[in-house]
Amino acid sequence: MLKLQSVKVRLTLWYALVLSVFLAIFSFMMYAELARALYHDAEKNLAWSVQKVDEALQTKLKKQTKLLQSLTRSPQESLKPFPPETEKIIKEVILEWERQELFLARSQHTLRVVDLSRQDIVSNLKEWEKEIIFPNFERDSYFMESGASYQTIHFKNKPFRLYYKMLRVGGYPVAVIQSAYALHETEKTLKQLGSMIAIGIPLAVLCACFAGWFLARRFFKPVDSMTREAKQITAAHLDSRLPRTYMGDEIDRLAETLNEMIDRLEHSTRAMREFSSDVSHELKTPLAIIRGELDLASRKTRSREEIDKMLLVISEETDEMIRLVNDLMILVRSDARQLRLDKQHLHLLEVLEPLVDRFQERSRQKGIRLIWNPSGNAVIEADEGHFKRVMNNLVDNALKFTDSGGEVTVSASTQNEMVIIEVKDSGIGITSENQPKIFMRFFRDEKARSREGSGLGLSIVKAICDAHAWQIGLESIPGQGTLIRIFIPASEVGAESE
Repeated sequence: MLKLQSVKVRLTLWYALVLSVFLAIFSFMMYAELARALYHDAEKNLAWSVQKVDEALQTKLKKQTKLLQSLTRSPQESLKPFPPETEKIIKEVILEWERQELFLARSQHTLRVVDLSRQDIVSNLKEWEKEIIFPNFERDSYFMESGASYQTIHFKNKPFRLYYKMLRVGGYPVAVIQSAYALHETEKTLKQLGSMIAIGIPLAVLCACFAGWFLARRFFKPVDSMTREAKQITAAHLDSRLPRTYMGDEIDRLAETLNEMIDRLEHSTRAMREFSSDVSHELKTPLAIIRGELDLASRKTRSREEIDKMLLVISEETDEMIRLVNDLMILVRSDARQLRLDKQHLHLLEVLEPLVDRFQERSRQKGIRLIWNPSGNAVIEADEGHFKRVMNNLVDNALKFTDSGGEVTVSASTQNEMVIIEVKDSGIGITSENQPKIFMRFFRDEKARSREGSGLGLSIVKAICDAHAWQIGLESIPGQGTLIRIFIPASEVGAESE
């Protein structure tokens, strides 16, 4: 059973409704125009036949001088019968004209000429047509005023259209010309047309519905295929894609858009799985260490010094987990665009100089030269805590991946109304194919896997820079080192001399 919820059904029904209305309006207009044209042609032919008779008889009668002299009469007597002598002349002229011309005999229309007493002078009525009762023209006020009139009568259940015209000679009426046209053939034609319309429109709409349903099924077949395929796509099976028609139409563009969305979902799901796996791995190590220390402490009695060492290890691993969780919270808030920034004006010398000094001891222990190279005392607008975290991560990363005897340089300068902060090292560097991935979460180059770290440092740097609308750039050559630059837009920069 067809369901109205189906787009195909609704589309077909709307198509049928619109087509029905259109066909009904068109048929009504066609029927009305045809009826008007047929009746107009009938009246036109009637008038033409009567006009021909009128012109011919006027020409003949005007030649009768004696007749014209006897026509003088008052307006009150205009429709009264003429004297017998005058009537005789009129009839003889009319009959003589018909014998010579045979106009009525040859005419396809029913014609007759009657005198003012409504007696036939000449006619071509045959058989039953002679029984047609013509209305009294004296009772037609329009005819009496204008001298011509149309009427419709019914005789033996057959409609006739009549046309009357007064035959005048010298301005005086002498006879009436009457013409009749049987309308039953016209009405029969119109009735047949009406029957054809009454039967044809429903049939046409029915056929159109079947055709519309067939076309709708054909056009929506790709949508049905997409629906079936979409039901098979789950979070565990995102490798399937919706079928495309490759016709460049709306349905094909919809499938293409949905496939792009599934691509993004697959990428996000894969990234989430990798993210969960990496988080589990990062948390597993400190938890295992804590569990091992607790197991050792529970096996035998330990001295106070040993317990203090175990607690120190547990505290350090707990701090590492807290740091990891805090890093993850920053990334989660950044993804949700909920990373809160408490912006304020910061003097780079006052912020970066103490920060670099805190890494001096670590750099000396590793045999690395840490250089602080400021240029002026620029003022920037930033969240102090997040800015320090960015610089801590960059300097920590540089020291982590630079071997003994290397060099790490931190510099800040102002160029073209932009503050540029650079952290450059002479470490192991990053291959060109891995450089686009370096800001991804938990990503670590093959050479970096042997060194400590979670792989979140640069991801956090990127998230904080994005939140501040700063740009970050990276240049690296394997075996020679890495340079990371942070560009602070001019709209957020001030300058202040030292």
